[in-house]
Amino acid sequence: MLSAVVGLQAVSLKPKPLVPLISMQDVSHRLITSSPLVPILLVAVVAWELGMLSLKAARQRFWYDEVFTFNVANLHPYSLHWKALREGVDAMPPGYYLLIRLVRKLRGDPHIAFRLPSIATYILSLLGVYWFAIREVPASAALTAVILMTLSPFRRYALQARPYSLLVGFLAISAALWQRVGGQWYILPLLALFLTLAVSCHYFAIIAIPSFGVAELTRTLASQQIRLGVWIALCIAIFPFVAGLPLLVQFRRNFGRSFFARPNWTMVFETYGDYLGLDYKLVVVLVLSFAIAIRDGNLALPEAILLACFLLYPAVLVVITKLLHSGYTPRYGWPAIFGLVLVPLYVFHSFWFKPSSFWLVLAFLIGFAVQALQDLTSLPKSGSTRADERWSRLAEFSRHKPGIPVVIGGGLAYMEAIQYSPPELRDRLVRVIDPDSASRFAGWDTADKATNILAPYLHLRVEGPAAFRAANRSFILYSGGAGDWFTHSLIVEGGYQLKLLWKDRDTDSAVYIAEAPS
Repeated sequence: MLSAVVGLQAVSLKPKPLVPLISMQDVSHRLITSSPLVPILLVAVVAWELGMLSLKAARQRFWYDEVFTFNVANLHPYSLHWKALREGVDAMPPGYYLLIRLVRKLRGDPHIAFRLPSIATYILSLLGVYWFAIREVPASAALTAVILMTLSPFRRYALQARPYSLLVGFLAISAALWQRVGGQWYILPLLALFLTLAVSCHYFAIIAIPSFGVAELTRTLASQQIRLGVWIALCIAIFPFVAGLPLLVQFRRNFGRSFFARPNWTMVFETYGDYLGLDYKLVVVLVLSFAIAIRDGNLALPEAILLACFLLYPAVLVVITKLLHSGYTPRYGWPAIFGLVLVPLYVFHSFWFKPSSFWLVLAFLIGFAVQALQDLTSLPKSGSTRADERWSRLAEFSRHKPGIPVVIGGGLAYMEAIQYSPPELRDRLVRVIDPDSASRFAGWDTADKATNILAPYLHLRVEGPAAFRAANRSFILYSGGAGDWFTHSLIVEGGYQLKLLWKDRDTDSAVYIAEAPS
């Protein structure tokens, strides 16, 4: 009896287990990484980007390359458009122009319609990054890669009526589809389709095809299984490049000698510096850390090889264009963004992402919110795409000097003036073209040659320097801008006197009255 009492007392005196305390960080971590919330945040990010970029597109004027896209795509009938492409007016493939000719039929603002493919494929690039990453890391980590891409300089190319965003978006979706080959039956046809679309919209996508080939070969050696469908898809994707070679050769024949962007070896470093906004040496650190992450087994080797190929895409492109004496600018290498946002993600996740995932996601969301606020505040300041002070001022000066031509010195500014000048000014605009003088004074003649090819189709008024000077002893000159060799030629070779009427400090351009020597 006594022992029973003692036993009861012992039981009653035994301390009760404490209720485990949950910190605010644990609650926040579970909230931000819970399965319903991440897809909601992803949809919110994508929806915001789609809406905001469409609004910005409506308020942003076309620049030189986009003006070319607009005018070449609008050539009618299609036989005329095809004739211009065969003459090498632009380096963009027929597939891209076919897509643009389809969207141009949409009613509404052409500044949105012509940029819609770029905006849509920018969204595809976000989704492609997410779908690729989610196979290896938690959904919250994949979301950080998406937000990082929205904060990168690549976002600007979603607002250009050029195929750089299409190149990245189609390749990003292709990478996610390649991961999933062997699942549903439709994955392989979609892989072939998106790879083909990438090459059809930008010739340089052909460089990414061997990247998929190397990654697939790595998978084949590891699994001892040949996925014949993947190799067929890669072969199909090559066809648009082969079919477009005659057009590309003609473009090279037109512009290859003095192209505006000649590659040099330092461009490898300059490109990564432009992309990262930091010292290019950071890429070396990323690559070394990435190698450690692969060794630790946090990422399958085939996927790691594919990401490494994307990361090195600009470097490979510089080497190829240098060897082929072709043209290169950093915007050609943007498929690297796929590696630049995913490689740090895998490295970070390999070392210390898991205990700090909440704070990382929160930091990226705050960065995204700050950018969204900046977008909102900048919209009222952007004004209308129709108004351009340069050409309204030039039209005002031209009213006081009727009967004399208005010459635009720079080739890039000339095409923009043709697009946005008031009708009264557009009829008086003249472009003086001489590729040899352009090469001597400006170092490149791309704008002169391109304008000369396009002039008969758009009925542009272009003249040679000797004939123009003989016929016009006085004219209005809009001077400045890229490729303006004519102003230098007037002073050095023609002895013309230039009387300043107006100087635009923002664009470093000016309006003069040019008078021939007595």
